[in-house]
Amino acid sequence: MRILVKSLTLAVLGSVLASSAQAQVEGGTGTFKWYVGGHGGVTSFRTPIEGREVMPVAGGHILITAKRTGLLLSVDQGFGSEQATATLFEVRDSVGNVVEFGSQNWTFDGIRRYSAILLAYPIRNENIQPFVGIGGGIAHTTGNSQGPFADRNVEDELSSTGFATAVAGLEFRVGPLSAFGQYQVTTRQGFNQISNVLERTATGDPRFTRLDYGEWTLGANHTLTGGLRFSLGGSRENVKTGGY
Repeated sequence: MRILVKSLTLAVLGSVLASSAQAQVEGGTGTFKWYVGGHGGVTSFRTPIEGREVMPVAGGHILITAKRTGLLLSVDQGFGSEQATATLFEVRDSVGNVVEFGSQNWTFDGIRRYSAILLAYPIRNENIQPFVGIGGGIAHTTGNSQGPFADRNVEDELSSTGFATAVAGLEFRVGPLSAFGQYQVTTRQGFNQISNVLERTATGDPRFTRLDYGEWTLGANHTLTGGLRFSLGGSRENVKTGGY
């Protein structure tokens, strides 16, 4: 009986070690898997006032893989302090004439970005696995300073915009985890425009209207990140025939 127990124990231990060894030499992410993980790095952006700035960034992501493609869903949060930017404004009368114009300075503390990216794995390798991808998302600043309207923070509305993005990076296996490093570039932020009525006539028609417009950041944003992710299991059910 003891011999049988010892034999079974050795067989189970050998199976576990063999599986672990196989997982450690498997390169990159597997096919038809769910992965979840975290990442950190730096992001570079340029504002109309301070020029090119660098901000630390951290976030989380979900990756769903197929054979040679994958869908990457991620959120990134940049951490800064009173980053200065500016947008333009005009004050127009009831017939549309510009009676005043200038710039509105304001600050923000961070940048939050939500991305959805379709990845491609051109090479499947046991040691290292490159990937590229394209997609899009939404970005906005956080911790915005209060603008000229107490009941409506124009800066919050001006700072939210969509973008297109592209990524390139490398994945490799670290024990049971998948490690990666990637570079991401996003297009310049979209042009936004906000209108507020400053004064109305006795009949309720606008007498003076202020138009705020512009971009809180200029040019493309560049981000370098690295991180780890682990598998949550298969992304599709295996089809089985026969039996119950």
